[in-house]
Amino acid sequence: MVRTFEENLARELQDQEFARLYGEADAKSEFAIALCRARDRAGVTQKELAERLGVSQAYIAKLSRGDANPTLGAVGRMLAALGFSLRMDVEPLPGHEATPEQTRKGELAVADGEKSKGGRYSVRKRKRSR
Repeated sequence: MVRTFEENLARELQDQEFARLYGEADAKSEFAIALCRARDRAGVTQKELAERLGVSQAYIAKLSRGDANPTLGAVGRMLAALGFSLRMDVEPLPGHEATPEQTRKGELAVADGEKSKGGRYSVRKRKRSR
């Protein structure tokens, strides 16, 4: 019997070490996507963002590929420099069933329009208060 990618992934995620590594890589790639979307929506190049933050363009490129591991504070600073904030949500890993309560909360998050197309992170433009 041939398994699908999702079935293989769910099986691999039963191993705790694999699950930890997968979770780390998944979070980095989700942030990379969110950063690229925010930068695109703000109309800012990697070089311009780097200058705003006082970091190298190479570091911004590394973040955009999901190859860096910024702190949550750094994530907040980067997105704020673009006029955005980060909103996060959680969802069960493949093969880990959600309880009815978890499913209900997830449905509410979708109904509120908080999730991005990928279902985990969304970026929102914030109005500045003066």
